[in-house]
This record gives sequence, C-alpha cells and structure tokens, in this order.
Amino acid sequence: MHETSDRDRGAQHANDQPRTTTGRREFVKLVGAGATVGALGGSTLGTAAGLPGDPTPRLHRDGNVVRDPSGNQVTLHGLNVVDPRRANANVDWTLPIEDLIELATNPDEGWNAQVIRLPLQPVDIADPTGDYGEPEPGNFDQTRLESYLENHVDSAVEACRERGVYCIVDYHRHRTTDFTTAALDEEVTMFWETVAPRYAEDSHVLYEVYNEPIGANRGGYGSDQAEQSFLRWRETAQQWVDVIQNEAPEAPVIVGSPSWSQYTYLAPDNEFEGDNLMYAGHVYAHEYLRPLSESFGAPAEEVPVFMTEWGFDSTGGSESHLNGTVDTEGEQFQSFYEEYDHVHSTAWILSHFWSPTMVDESYEVATEYGSLVQDFLESKADVQRPGDGDSGSDPVEPPEENRPSWPGNATDPDGDGRYEDLNGNGEADYSDVVEYFNGMDSEGMQNDVQYYDYNGNGDVDYADLVELFNQI
Repeated sequence: MHETSDRDRGAQHANDQPRTTTGRREFVKLVGAGATVGALGGSTLGTAAGLPGDPTPRLHRDGNVVRDPSGNQVTLHGLNVVDPRRANANVDWTLPIEDLIELATNPDEGWNAQVIRLPLQPVDIADPTGDYGEPEPGNFDQTRLESYLENHVDSAVEACRERGVYCIVDYHRHRTTDFTTAALDEEVTMFWETVAPRYAEDSHVLYEVYNEPIGANRGGYGSDQAEQSFLRWRETAQQWVDVIQNEAPEAPVIVGSPSWSQYTYLAPDNEFEGDNLMYAGHVYAHEYLRPLSESFGAPAEEVPVFMTEWGFDSTGGSESHLNGTVDTEGEQFQSFYEEYDHVHSTAWILSHFWSPTMVDESYEVATEYGSLVQDFLESKADVQRPGDGDSGSDPVEPPEENRPSWPGNATDPDGDGRYEDLNGNGEADYSDVVEYFNGMDSEGMQNDVQYYDYNGNGDVDYADLVELFNQI
C-alpha cells in the first residue's frame, strides 16, 4: 500500500478485435504461437492455441455462488498487481504490467493466479510527476482517463485474456475522501461511463465499483451506526452500479462497503439492486475482524463474497493491522478458504514496494507470506475452474430429426441452435476447435451449414473457426 515516485513509460494498445472475414493465415495469427502451421494441416491444433490458462467464459451469479455458462460452479483465486501506469513508469526497477501479469500466471515460476486485480488509482490516472498523495476528486478529466486506459490498461486487460485468466478492473481510492463528496460522484460516474463500455464485450473482465469507501460517522463494527453508514453508501453508490450495468450488462460487479470494505457482513440484509452482484471483503491482521467466519463467512452463506484484498506482513515491518505470522494469520486464512470454498480471493500484493510484500526486486519470493500465497494458489489451481465437474445441467439437444448428422454426438451447450460442442463432452473447448478445423470441408459439415455458421454469413469458413475460438 506504500507508494513511491516513478517515471512514465507508455504501453502498446492491444485491444484490437478480429476481423469478420478471416482466412487460414489470419486464423493462424489469431491463435498465436502455440498453434503451428504444420499442426493446422494435420490432425491437431497444438497446445490449447498457446493459452496457458483455462477458458474464461462469462460468469454469472447463482444465489451465493458463481457459475459459468454450463452451470459449473467457479471460484477464482489470484493476485493484486500494482497500478498499470505505476508498473510501466519505472521499468528499470519494476516489471512492466504485461510482464507482471505473465509472471503472476506462470506456474513454472511458482505462480498460479486465476484472476488478476488491476487497481486503477486516480493519482496514477492523473499522471503525477512525483506527488503520490491522494488527489482531490476531479484531478483528471475524460481525455486524461482515456489516454491512461489506452497506454496502460488496455494492454493489461488483453494480457489477462491472452494468459487465460480473469481480470478485475477496480476504481481504486483508499484514503480520506468521503464517498458522499459531490465532486467524487462526478469523477466516479465519469470513470465508469468511460471504462465500463470499453471492456463490456470481454467475458473475462469483472468490475469493482470502488475499492475502499470511507465515510464520516461510519461507526464501529457491529454497531447501529455502521449499518446506517452502509445504507448511506448504498444510496450513494447505487447509481454507479447502475452506470456499470447499463454499459456492461453481462459483467459481474463487485461492490465494497464502508470502513475500507470491511463491513461485508451487512451486505445480505442490505443488497444493492442489480444482476450478477458480488460483495468485496478486505482484511489483513485486524483483530476485530476475527473470526473470519463471522466477518466474511456468514455473509458468504447468502451472497457471493470476493476477498479482493487479504494478507499480512510476515516481516513485522508494517503497521499493527498488517503485521502477522504464518502460524496465526496464515493458518486463519487457509482454514477460512477451506471452509468457505466458494469465496473468491485476490491476495495483496505481487510487489516489492507496496506492502505487504511477497517478492524482492528480482521478483523472487522473499517473505514467508509470499511463500504461503504461492502454495495457496497452487492448491487452488485445478479447483472449481470453468468446465470442471458436473455442470448441474445437461447440454441443450434438439429432437433427433432437427440436429446435425455429423458428428453424431455434437451438442448445443448454450441452446442458440448452433453446435459448438463437436466432441460431445457437453462444452465448447479447444478440442472442438481442432474438430471444426479438420471437418470444415467434410460433406457432413457442408450439408449442415446452419448448425455451424457461428457468424451468420451463410458459410462454414475460417471466420466461424475464429468465432468458435473466441468463445472458448
């Protein structure tokens, strides 16, 4: 959470969309280095088209859990990284944001993040020249915001997609500005009117409305005054939630709470209006937030809870609410996530200059806390991922007389009348892309164009292959 001065460095904008008319060469470019030209001419497409992570289909809320389009329960665990501009500003001693995301999602380096949280800080959006205190609301305008997104955030969001992981785009204020300030309302509204539609079509993106709301008269934990503060927060932030949902209606939205997003326990009885809402929790070594089962586990029985910040400083070099040990706080966190296995999390933070730190300046694990997080993420790498386990619902299959003749076991997982699941395992995956490629010129496929024409142009072609690939 500690900040330093940096120098700016621009990042390539990498959020271009594929063209609607695509041939074999364009498809090879789109699937990336993991698919070789030789493989395309034979019987296989290569190693998951170069994506090291899982597919990232759009997630949705179902009661107090989150599911993928096939009905599989999904629980995400990952890491916070530093503000993308901050990461890019001092590349002589920090990793640029794309490299940082690659590290965080690289099992060969010991990291298995399934989701990356990007804290977009107003101070960094304003592009400071050395002053990193909290700016007053209105310190940046829409032009400045769009420049920041293009130079730093677009490439980070795209890097998450390329790595096959989810991405949380977070409006990240965390200090003294009261959430009821009129100028703040204008800034947050403008922020989400600009940001929400920008990534609305990206199925791997989630939005976090406001990192850590601070309000006057917030009251102590468990007090009547605390509940009144939550109600003021709901009255203030509902319109920001509405902006996001109007601009990106399918995206999951994570909502914080007063007192640095620690009043998660009040969410079930005071829910915001909207679809696909989740509720944030932030906790470090705070004694008054123990046991974690009461502060965050109890609300998770009724609403989806995403611990978008958690951790402790195992070096003992921070403030008292951060300092902790593996034997005490570490064990508490691991027991909590084991008991409440549907609670999502992003540990704070993969950095050597924001605390609590996990790594040194070479980005080697340097603290007991960092080792614990590595082990924790590894233990969750194959747990409740999209497409794993019993989906809870059967693929949609029309009557026998109204289905493709080839392949005989193909299914229509999303019920749209087009058959994305060619191998009959109940979901669209990379083996279906291979099957599609190998069968494009077959009589069976050409006779049933209507079932495989994903882009609606009347043909089975490479554009459909790209469309299928992008759905995975």
